[in-house]
Amino acid sequence: MSVSQDSLSTPRRGRTVVLPQAPGAPFPGIVAHHDGPSRLHGHAPAFHEATVVRGEPASHYFRASGISARAEENDGLCTFWMGPKLAVYQITNEPLVGDDVLAPSTDANRELFGDFMGSLPHDHPDRPGKRAVVERSLGNAKFVDRLEPAVRRHTADHLGRAAGRPVPLDEFTLSLTAYVDSMVPGVLDLTQRPLPEYLDSDEYGRVVRGFFDLASDVISNDNPAAMREFDVIVPFVRDLLTDNFDALADAPESNMVRRHFALWDVPFTRRSVAALDAARIKELGTVVVATYDTTALSLLWAIGYVEATPHVKEAVVAEAGRATGAGCPYADPSAHAGAAPSVIDLAVLEAVRLGGSNPSALWRRTTAPFALRRRGASVTVPPGTMMWLDRRQANRDPAVFPEPCRFAPANIGAIVRSDRETVSSLLSRGRYEINSFSMVNADRNPRKCPGRLFSVRMQSMVLSELYGRWTVTTRDTDLQLKHHASMPRPARPGTITIRPAPGTPRDTAPLREPTP
Repeated sequence: MSVSQDSLSTPRRGRTVVLPQAPGAPFPGIVAHHDGPSRLHGHAPAFHEATVVRGEPASHYFRASGISARAEENDGLCTFWMGPKLAVYQITNEPLVGDDVLAPSTDANRELFGDFMGSLPHDHPDRPGKRAVVERSLGNAKFVDRLEPAVRRHTADHLGRAAGRPVPLDEFTLSLTAYVDSMVPGVLDLTQRPLPEYLDSDEYGRVVRGFFDLASDVISNDNPAAMREFDVIVPFVRDLLTDNFDALADAPESNMVRRHFALWDVPFTRRSVAALDAARIKELGTVVVATYDTTALSLLWAIGYVEATPHVKEAVVAEAGRATGAGCPYADPSAHAGAAPSVIDLAVLEAVRLGGSNPSALWRRTTAPFALRRRGASVTVPPGTMMWLDRRQANRDPAVFPEPCRFAPANIGAIVRSDRETVSSLLSRGRYEINSFSMVNADRNPRKCPGRLFSVRMQSMVLSELYGRWTVTTRDTDLQLKHHASMPRPARPGTITIRPAPGTPRDTAPLREPTP
């Protein structure tokens, strides 16, 4: 029912009280609108009940409430009211607005992430340098390809220790990714006390494991109460730096921690580590956790989907066998550079599309008016508007993907534009088909994750080692979205058991150590 009147008269003690009402459609005839269940508060109470109280993913609420269907019928856009706030909801992966008029969803962003680049406004003078710290390494195709022998060696080491017994699949991917990221030279270099030791600790385990779940609950579910546990990240990072000080002091120039100290123009000494303020500590913590946590979640989806799709698994096993066999091309770290996406690359990208490693829906608020052009007309969207992207729906756009709701690497093949396409080009800033690495699809994608290439390529390397040398069995996995988890986690990860593949030598020694 549409509510267009400005007030509602209700009797109280013999007199009429005029209550303010949520406005109706702000852009009638141009942008579709969905009225909320509350005439006074729009969708705010129902959204809070669904996402915070019942723990449903935000995308589920938009589907159940009818907002998503309204957008589907109207060029992928729909407005609604979240209490007094106007919201623009989008289910397509196309840019609507420039980053210059967008601010973080909540003023608590800096409290959550400190001086991390994602917390800074678009014109902050420090943002380009902070981005370059990560992008020069983890976004550099040649650098990432040179890591392949080390990634494979440390993956093989870890898999050998996990073999022969059922392990929870989410624990398997988290521990594996955190270990490899700790050990590969030139990335984190936490070799004295690797990350899995902190993940298993009573003191830090809950927050370090749930860092982005807690942050996403604050941001995507508009739930500031979730911040209460965040301060534990500060002593965790300080201990991490202290425990691994000697390894970090000897780390290659590309190391993420050392590059931040250089950016701050602070010497890497024990005294300077002890003197770091909370904003810089949280910035480092965000970078460290983001390096392993989001990759581990993506890898969880990739294994889950591969195991649930027999013909894809068959193709992955065949390709992995060729890559890990005698004389395999990756003995030369440059062999993958400039190559077309492999079957395994396509499977990883498809799992990123369907599962992802960011909340199912995210929003940012506008700081200035901007022109939104639709249906041959232009409307002015006011400041303070919530720009919502339902990434789970947008990544299932039937206009882009032939089988939008199925795990099919051919969906990624459908966005390949030429025989010169690479994983790097598919993930470039100018590509909007898959939104799993951006907050929203802003013009020119200036905040697209700078480490996305490393994340995808590392998963491909890990899957190649896993399926090339081991027989994999998973059980009791449910790939529906989990409730009470702001990050997109499977409802039930199930277990994984790996055993040496027939005819595979037990020796999985490194192909060659890289020199980042």
